[in-house]
Amino acid sequence: MLTLRRLFSALSLPLVLILGVVSAVGQQGTGTIAGKVTDSGQSVLPGARIELQPGGKAVLSDSNGEFSITGIDPGRYTVTISHPGFALYSSEVTVAANAPARLDAVLQLGTHNEVVIVTGEREGGELEALTIERTADNIVQVLPADVITSLPNTNIADAVGRMPSVSLERDEGEGNYIQIRGTEPRLRNVTINGIHLPSPEGVRNVKLDAIPADLVSSVEINKTLSANQDADAIGGSVNLVTRTPADQPYLSLLGMGGYTPISGGRNLYQFAGTAGQRFGAGKKFGALFGFSYDYNGRGIDDLEPGPAINPLPDGSNFLGPNAEDLRLYHYDRSRYGFDGELDYKLGDMSSIYIRGLFSHFNDYGEDWIYSPGIDTFVSDPSQCDAGTATSFNGPIGCGSVSFTNIYRKPAQQLVSVQVGARHLFGDMVLNYEAALSQANYTGGFSFVRFFGPGSVIFGVDTKDPFVPKFPVLNGVNIYDPSLYSLGFGDTETDGIFERDAVGDISLSKPYKLRGHFSTFEVGFKGWDARKTSLIDRENFDTPGGQPMTQFLTSFRDNNYYLGNYTFGPVVSYKKILAAVTPDGFSPNLANNLPNDWDITERIWAGYAMNTISLGNLRVQAGVRVESTDDHVRGNNVMLDQNGNVCSTCVTPVVASNSYIDVFPTVQGQYRFGSDTVLRAAYGMGIARPNFQDISPFNNCDPTASQPQCSAGNPSLKPTHAQNFDILLEHYFKSVGLIQGGFFYKGLTDAIYHITVNGGTTATLINGPSAHITGFEAAWQQRLSFLPGPLNGMGVRANYSYTTSQATFPVGFGRTDHPTLVRTAPNNWNFDVTYDKKGFSARMGLTHNDAYVWSYGSSNAKDPSGDTYLYPHTQVDAQVSYWIPRSHGLQAIVSLLNLNNEVFGFYLGAERYPIQREYYSRTISAGLRWTPFGRETQ
Repeated sequence: MLTLRRLFSALSLPLVLILGVVSAVGQQGTGTIAGKVTDSGQSVLPGARIELQPGGKAVLSDSNGEFSITGIDPGRYTVTISHPGFALYSSEVTVAANAPARLDAVLQLGTHNEVVIVTGEREGGELEALTIERTADNIVQVLPADVITSLPNTNIADAVGRMPSVSLERDEGEGNYIQIRGTEPRLRNVTINGIHLPSPEGVRNVKLDAIPADLVSSVEINKTLSANQDADAIGGSVNLVTRTPADQPYLSLLGMGGYTPISGGRNLYQFAGTAGQRFGAGKKFGALFGFSYDYNGRGIDDLEPGPAINPLPDGSNFLGPNAEDLRLYHYDRSRYGFDGELDYKLGDMSSIYIRGLFSHFNDYGEDWIYSPGIDTFVSDPSQCDAGTATSFNGPIGCGSVSFTNIYRKPAQQLVSVQVGARHLFGDMVLNYEAALSQANYTGGFSFVRFFGPGSVIFGVDTKDPFVPKFPVLNGVNIYDPSLYSLGFGDTETDGIFERDAVGDISLSKPYKLRGHFSTFEVGFKGWDARKTSLIDRENFDTPGGQPMTQFLTSFRDNNYYLGNYTFGPVVSYKKILAAVTPDGFSPNLANNLPNDWDITERIWAGYAMNTISLGNLRVQAGVRVESTDDHVRGNNVMLDQNGNVCSTCVTPVVASNSYIDVFPTVQGQYRFGSDTVLRAAYGMGIARPNFQDISPFNNCDPTASQPQCSAGNPSLKPTHAQNFDILLEHYFKSVGLIQGGFFYKGLTDAIYHITVNGGTTATLINGPSAHITGFEAAWQQRLSFLPGPLNGMGVRANYSYTTSQATFPVGFGRTDHPTLVRTAPNNWNFDVTYDKKGFSARMGLTHNDAYVWSYGSSNAKDPSGDTYLYPHTQVDAQVSYWIPRSHGLQAIVSLLNLNNEVFGFYLGAERYPIQREYYSRTISAGLRWTPFGRETQ
């Protein structure tokens, strides 16, 4: 709370000055028009456009359907109100000086030649989303909750991955990180209602699989930024908008169960609910609460070969694996979360609120790994001295097998609580807010290694390069558990914690410039963060040697990897831990101390922004200034000649870094009539280095191979970008739009991993300039012009092409210019929808091209090349039906990953995989009850 008091103290002077200005100007001789926009059923209509003539001033209704037009000269005006799906509303209003006029408008559904009548909840959500996109000053794309839940999107990442210019990084069968417009995750920001969301890991970017998909009202991707938004979003800013109470009561309950036919069969469950309403006289008080819980018993069949350029005895090279991991995963992934809001209306366009979101994600599970590998390739099996071998047509070698058991207990938690208010003083609007957010990561990956048979003659079969095999040629049963004994292991209980305290205040004032309506806005923001990392890995003190048979379970997978491989017996980590605990544990200081760090970061920001309407042209220009101050602490760890930590080996290190950045922005839009808009934007952005990368640690082990040292770099500069955008969009009279545009990003001070000091130290440095160029297009339309039953069909599609170019820093070892990491050239989504008479169906096809994951020693198309993520094309579907006369009961069937798409990585070329894993198909079914919602229309 001390940090919050400091923030409020720092903001108190601007607040006093702003209130003084308000008092001084509040008596100007202008008037105000305020009111509310609803439909014929008295449901509020957010995002309605209210336009005043003469003058052309326009505003949007807020989430409660309310609006206020201030700074109006006394006189008689015509007010027109438009909203997609509704007929145009028009009314005459007389405005008097210092006397607010009231206009409450009830909009009627449009005629068939104007719009398509809304036939389901999803279309209602799409209308609101399109209105936000249409009326925004910046380029923003919105995914409403009704669309998010119309496909089996387990978490927020899965949902965002269906939006234009977004590629999705998947893990364990779900999306986690997203890349926007070809940029790595560090170059985008995640906010909740505009407040930065901290990461529970050592990086800045949040894994979005930690947040259930049904805890938000909508997801916004801001492709361009205004001056009143945080500048740390070169690729884009993902804003999670939480739900707010409405005038009408709302209740929704969901229960689903499902099954995945893999690894003997795995189950999943999901429960969610939301309730909210406005109460009291004038419905001034609002309350809403929601919850979500899901469990996913995930099974994964994973193959991880180790391709290399292997010299053979005859002098040739074998390009293929010399080892591989056969991995079987059983995960028990569970998420639960809550969101809520309490608010009170103080008057027209004035309110106070408290809102928050809590999410907890347990990514628990157990991994079992058999690892056959060749130590030496030979020309004659007798050279292995391992008995008689059968003949084999292909590379052969002498090798061994090990078995690894990994026990996973990572958990992530995110909390954000926001308190704020909005006040209307005459023609001025004052907003202020304070927020406290926390993120933490606990647990880790404990593991045990068993030593297996050591005299094995293997062949290498790569007839199918995606399913390489290591047949045993000398008859050893590598799945006989009596041949394995315990070697070594550890436990791991880590803790990463971040606390963010934020305070901001802004004031906007409308005015006229030579008859043109304009708005001037200023604001200030303070952000104080502290992030700590404390790693606790404890090695087993047991001498080992216990037989694997002592720890076996009864589980066997008889159809591992689609039946292509045999998988042996597995063990229980809990049994192993019970057996080794009496011998004790010793902290692995060589691992723990370099990863212990403490970082504080404080950012002060201020901005000024002006928006002016010049007929059909609307221009917004502003400048934002951010001052950043970092203080970091880490450890310098120099191991002794035996690779151990000694009493004089560890030295605490502290460092600091400060910088100031100026971010100008200009955005314009020109309207060709009411439905076609041309947008153009220029702005500057920033992406600060990851916290773990600026830790001043240095870890050196003289017994290790090169590089012997690894080090953080507290002097890393943030990456900056010059961003240019142009977009043409046309909105259909029916529900939908078509849009296309180009973007360019010129980057400076990109960050690269590099070895320095003669190749002895691995660290990070800033590199020269880079750039990203791209094209994106989207098409969304209800095909109501089709005949008969086909008029319930609809399409939601998007496509993007992105290319980039990196320039390596001096000393990197390469002079070529590859793409930046995480730039997928082609990304597209194609969804077909159908809505008619209570029946709703959607099939979604998602594709992301392959892209560079990390750089290798060269750009060769062989195992020495870059690491790539495989292309991914996935098919999902969902069908729902409103049960007649059930008072809002809806049956749902979801089908996830219908084509059982593979996930994985490769080196250089696709024929050299280093990981290929399958999750199988998942089918789920359940019921949703929404007693106050519409069933069919």
